[in-house]
Parts: sequence; C-alpha cells; structure tokens
Amino acid sequence: MFGDPVTNPKGWPVKPLGELLAFLTSGSRGWAQHYADSGETFLRIQNVRKDLLDLSDVAFVQPPDSAEARRTETKPGDVLLSITADLGRTAVVPASLPRAFINQHLAILRPQGVNAEYLSAFLASEGGQLQVNRRNKGGVKAGLNFDDIRSVEVLLPPVAAQEKFATAKRRIRATNADIERALLHDDDLFNSLVARAFAGEL
Repeated sequence: MFGDPVTNPKGWPVKPLGELLAFLTSGSRGWAQHYADSGETFLRIQNVRKDLLDLSDVAFVQPPDSAEARRTETKPGDVLLSITADLGRTAVVPASLPRAFINQHLAILRPQGVNAEYLSAFLASEGGQLQVNRRNKGGVKAGLNFDDIRSVEVLLPPVAAQEKFATAKRRIRATNADIERALLHDDDLFNSLVARAFAGEL
C-alpha cells in the first residue's frame, strides 16, 4: 500500500516521531516486590514481538497506588516499543487487554495524528528497524533513549489510508487466529483417532 519504507518512492510526508506522540514514557524498575500469582497484567519484553502482542506468557502484579505505577499503566491504542536488549519490537495495546503495566525494557508511545496500528507496523518494517539500529547506543548493552525515539522519522500516508491498512491488518490477524484454532482442533481429532486405533476401538 505504501511503497518501500526505506526509499519512500511515493513521496509521503515525513515527520519525527516526537511530533506524533501525546505521551512517551518507559517502565520503571522495582516491580519485583509487587509480583503476584494473580492481579493486573505485567508486560515484559517477551510479550512484545514484531508488531504483535503475545499474551501466552504474562506475569501479574499487585500494583501500588502511586504516581509511578499510574505513569507506566497502558491504555488502549498505546504502541509498545522495546528499548533494551532486542530493540525495536512493537505491539499495539488492544481495547480487550485488562489493566496492564510495563517493565523497564519497554516504552509506551501514545500516538496522536497517526494510526496506532500503522505506526507499530512502520516501526517494525525495514524502514523503522534501520532507524532503530542506527540509534542503538551499542556498547555493553543495547538501548534507546527518549531522544532516539523522538527522532525516528515516520512516513505519513493520508489518515484514511492508514485506517484502511489497520482494518486489513485486523482482518488478517482474525483469519490467522481462526486458522490456528482449526488446526488445533484437527490435531485433537487426529490424536483421538490414533488413541482409539491403538486401543482397538476402530
């Protein structure tokens, strides 16, 4: 839809990410004392993949009633970005996610003037990843600071095109989920058939 995100052959306008954010923050340390067997969702770097939120292995916390906890609480439509270790992973916080908080390896990007699904996909694209890698401080430990994040240049197709992309993306994800459920059901049926065969029930 948008052409090469590196060379921008369609000549889309470009803006620094900092001008497209209403809020930017990173998670804080010190959450270990608040870990619990149940409670609020606590998102870590393994929950954020390439433009995908993976909730197959989440931690839980009993968050304190503090300004620090409120600062690191996600909202629907936030874009999560990994800022240490495996840099540049992204995911959009869905409306269906219960109350959740982030750890220090993630940043919350709260978009304004750009579609969250488009922004997450752009940052995960080759064009976004090249910029992230150029800003990597390297050294002993990879990392991005807020100035690095704000300086990333984002291609800006018309909002209508961004929304069309987001709709198509959600439809594809839903179809993929249906296929995965169907495959799991097929596996269950096959395993049941094999068990009956070895038990002499066929």
